[in-house]
Amino acid sequence: MTRRSLLQYALGAAASTGANGKLKEAARLIFARINELRVLRGAPEMHWSEPIAECAREQSERKRMLRFPGHDDPARGGVAERLNAAGIGWQRCAENLFMMNGYDDPVNFAVVFWWYSSGHQANILEQVFTHTGVGVTEGADGAYFVTQIFIEARVPGIRVR
Repeated sequence: MTRRSLLQYALGAAASTGANGKLKEAARLIFARINELRVLRGAPEMHWSEPIAECAREQSERKRMLRFPGHDDPARGGVAERLNAAGIGWQRCAENLFMMNGYDDPVNFAVVFWWYSSGHQANILEQVFTHTGVGVTEGADGAYFVTQIFIEARVPGIRVR
């Protein structure tokens, strides 16, 4: 490996790490804003779950790569199948999806879009949901893909954190 290719590789990895950090920060900001809205409407705050967030990131990444419509992944199924495959126990689950292109602020756009959609808002305000995770990815074309998964925990001690 030449010095030049090593430097290009290192710079590419640093840029990728920076972008990944930006996307994880966006996911946490969406989580915080959703909890603010829940509290304003009398619903309890949800807890962040890293395993659920990983499922959400995987869904966003597959939506980015495959560009399939809707909630059902052609190979992995719906949110229930994906949570089961990840070993995450749940009593009830739901999922909000968002995709946008042409703007640099997926946080506010996703939250506002979901808030003004009755089905998405119902997921946000559903009081039985106790744990959530958010995944954000960005395509080479600048499109953002956002997934938020909500669960009602099945039993104490399940792997949700």
